[in-house]
Amino acid sequence: MPTIELGELTAAFRPEPSGPPPATGPRPAARSGWLGIVLVALLGTVAAGHPFPRPWPEVTLPTRFGATVYADRNLLFVAGPERSDRGGVMLAGYRLPAVEPRWRVALPAGDLGTVQPVGDHLLLATYTDLSLPRFARLTVLDVSTGVVAWEREASLMAVSSAGLLLLWTEAPAVWADPRRPSPPDQQPGRLVAVDPATGAERWSLPVPAGALPSFDRPIRDPTGAGRVSTLVLALPGGRVEVHDLDTGALVHAGHLAEPGDGPRARVRGEAVGGLFLRYGESTVTAYGLPRLDRRWSAPLDLVVENGPFPCGVDLCSFRPQRGVRVWDPRTGATRWADDQWSTLSSLGDALIGWATGAGDADTMSVLDPATGRVLADLGAWNVFEAYGQRFVGVRYGADRRAWVVEFDPATWQHRLLTVLPGISGGCGLTATALYCRRLDASTGVWRLPG
Repeated sequence: MPTIELGELTAAFRPEPSGPPPATGPRPAARSGWLGIVLVALLGTVAAGHPFPRPWPEVTLPTRFGATVYADRNLLFVAGPERSDRGGVMLAGYRLPAVEPRWRVALPAGDLGTVQPVGDHLLLATYTDLSLPRFARLTVLDVSTGVVAWEREASLMAVSSAGLLLLWTEAPAVWADPRRPSPPDQQPGRLVAVDPATGAERWSLPVPAGALPSFDRPIRDPTGAGRVSTLVLALPGGRVEVHDLDTGALVHAGHLAEPGDGPRARVRGEAVGGLFLRYGESTVTAYGLPRLDRRWSAPLDLVVENGPFPCGVDLCSFRPQRGVRVWDPRTGATRWADDQWSTLSSLGDALIGWATGAGDADTMSVLDPATGRVLADLGAWNVFEAYGQRFVGVRYGADRRAWVVEFDPATWQHRLLTVLPGISGGCGLTATALYCRRLDASTGVWRLPG
C-alpha cells in the first residue's frame, strides 16, 4: 500500500476558476473543437436552469480544524485534533461507504507522520520531531477492531512481497534521501523483518557503517502496493550483496567498482526495476538482478537530472525545474525527452504527463509511452485517481465548488458526475467513496455511483 505522509488540513485552498474543468479530450484539433461545442452546450444547460446532475446523498462527519482525514479501501480514518491521555492524537476508524463508526484508539505522544495499510493491519509512525524523521514509535493496529497488535521504536524501510515489515533498528536511520550514501561516521545498524500481525522477528541482518541498503521495487506493480522483493546492500570497498527479503537469505554477492571521488559521484547505487544502478561522476551503469551482470552504461549528469526511477514499463528521469526523459531499461537508450512535463506517472495502463498549473491543480495529459506524443489533454485536476479501468478527477472551483468527473479510458472523454457546493479542499477518493473537507472543517462523504 502507498505510504501516506500526513499534514494538517485547513479550510484554506488556492482558488481555481469556476465552471466545468477544461479537458480537451483526444487529439487531433478537430476533436478538441467538437468537445468545445459540447462544453458550450453544457454551459447553456446551466444557464437554462438545469445546472448539474442530481446531488448525491451525503454523510457528514463533524471533524474539526486541525484534524487529518485519510481513506483506504473500505475504511476512513480521522486523526485528531484532540489529544489522548498518552499525549498523542486520537485516531478513529469508520467503515465506508456508509461511514459506520468502528473504533477509536489513543496514539503515543508525538506527531503522527505516517499511515500505511499493510494487509489487515494499519501501521502508524509517531515522531517526536517531524523535522528530524528518524526513529519513530511504530504502532500497528488491527484495521477491523482498532486493537493495538504491537509497538516498538524503529524506522520503516519497506514492505516485502510477502507482507513483512522491514525495519531499521539500533541506530538512527539517516537517509533523508535514500539515493545518497550514508555519512562516513554513521553507526552500524540492523535490518529486521517482522510479521505485521504480531511484530515477531522473522530474520535480521547486521548493516555495517557506511553501507547503503536499497530495495528493488517492480517497474510495474498492478496492485499499487509498492512492495519489494529484493534487498541490495552496497558495502564499503565495492562488495554488493543481493538478499531475498522474504527470508533474508543471501542470493548473490559480487564486487563492483565504486564510483570515483569527483564532486558529482555522490550516489553509490540503488535497485530499480530488476536492475542495480551504479552512479559515477557523469554516467550510470546498470547491472541485472540478482546476478549483478553488467547490462549497459549511459551518460547522466546528476547535477541537472534526477533518476532514473520506475515509470510504467520504462525508466524516467526528471530535471529539478521542468523536463523529463524516458529510458529503455533493457539498453539504457533514451526513448524520448520533453521539457514541458514536470513529472510522469503510471495510472493503470496509462502514462500521464503532469505540468505544474495555477494554484494547486496540475495540468495532465495522456502520453504514448513509446514516443511521448500527447494522446489526450485531460485538463487541470487537484485529485485524480485510477481504480482498475475507472478514472475519477476532482477540481476545486473559486466558487467553493468541487467538480467531479469520470473519464472513459477508451476515448478519454469525460462525463460530469456531480458538483459539490461549500468545499474547502482536502478531497480524496477510494474505489467506492469520495470525501471532501467543507468550509466549517466537517467532512462530507459520498458513495461513488456504479
